[in-house]
Amino acid sequence: MNNSDRNKLLLGLRPDIVIDTERKSMDEELFQNNTLRPILKFQNELILAYFKEKTCSLKFPREQKEKLLFVENTIRKDAVLRNQLIGIIIGLFTTEEFTFYLIQTTQINKRISQLLIKRIQDQI
Repeated sequence: MNNSDRNKLLLGLRPDIVIDTERKSMDEELFQNNTLRPILKFQNELILAYFKEKTCSLKFPREQKEKLLFVENTIRKDAVLRNQLIGIIIGLFTTEEFTFYLIQTTQINKRISQLLIKRIQDQI
């Protein structure tokens, strides 16, 4: 499979997400809305399953507020878990998206982490 075919296949897998295109956005915000959000939506079940599997040995809080803090603290402090979750996302980048990611790695990783935290919190 050549690179062009791979890119077309990856883009075809992503769900459509309604985004306000009227606003001017920074490159990172456009990347977040056009690339990260659709990939996170597509990978949702895998993200949740992986998070639950990797945190099953930890004492999971019962109170909702404590659950939210638990998710945030776990993703922020557990570098291995965070990096594995980020890998689940970047593995579905096209070549062009990956090139952009390499230039903006720190900023994109922060955005991915925030999106992961919010997505997991909303479903736990």
